[in-house]
Amino acid sequence: MITEISADLANYVTSTLSYSQAFTEGYSVPSAADLAAFDALATDLLDQQFDDVRSAAGAVNLELVRFIDTAAADNELYCLRELTLLGRGFFCVDFDSSALHHISVPHPLYDQNTNTQSIRVMRETGARFLSISTTHRCSNSAESACSGTTSVCGASGPYKVSDAAHNVDSYFHRFGVLVHDLNADIYTIQLHGCGSASCPSNQDDADIVARLSAGTTLNLLANEPVNVLNSELNDELAAFRLGSSVSCSEPSMDKRLCGTTNTLGRYINGQPDACQNAATGFADSRFLHLEQNANLRVDDGAGDEVTPSTISTAINDTLPPP
Repeated sequence: MITEISADLANYVTSTLSYSQAFTEGYSVPSAADLAAFDALATDLLDQQFDDVRSAAGAVNLELVRFIDTAAADNELYCLRELTLLGRGFFCVDFDSSALHHISVPHPLYDQNTNTQSIRVMRETGARFLSISTTHRCSNSAESACSGTTSVCGASGPYKVSDAAHNVDSYFHRFGVLVHDLNADIYTIQLHGCGSASCPSNQDDADIVARLSAGTTLNLLANEPVNVLNSELNDELAAFRLGSSVSCSEPSMDKRLCGTTNTLGRYINGQPDACQNAATGFADSRFLHLEQNANLRVDDGAGDEVTPSTISTAINDTLPPP
């Protein structure tokens, strides 16, 4: 039988789902055999071969769950969750969704509230696919083989293998690749958190509410999805007088946090060797990389009009459901 869970999915990913914590070595790197088996398993899930998924999932420390989201009119999703915490991810598909978006959350702990926010955005945009990493990006001290450096885990150096946005040999990356390759209309919306230095959140008109990118600092046409989303988000924000959004693909001297080393973004933008090489083609990019200030990631219930629904509305205006 398929395991069934009835719960508020937002509460579940916040309070029940387990995550490998920072500096614990809790993230376990999957072997090549694990990755191949996961590819086959995720493909069967996307093809709705539920009996095959149920019987094969345990071999890669996963189980198939039929999740009834009680806070969304008992909406039904099928999810893969870990049996024992190894930090390899939580993946869901809503086969009755009205849109083909993929909501992607690589840093659910480091980028606070992005896991909870992702459920609200998924519900409000009708997204079909959800992937949430279940590890802190600094959980494992081993270095990723992929290009790029960071100081988020201490001294500046290569990304860690537990950083789901900068490692191709992970279930998280493989799921994103499989979803992207399913259909030419699928957009991946990856949610990140941006700190106060780059994205102030003082709830005034000087705030940088979001920094959007398609994984490049190149200037792109105004009708490119990333720039349309930026325009729609600024239309939403204008009425609130609580800050603005900027795009890495519009003329500006302020191009920060543009996702150029993001491995899934590189793949979506046509780079087959996403680990080592930057993408070069960004026309009609279906990768939307959202760095968000603290205000946009959470609804504090205090009457503040900038909430996760603000980005949902902008997404729906940019990529309207059929």
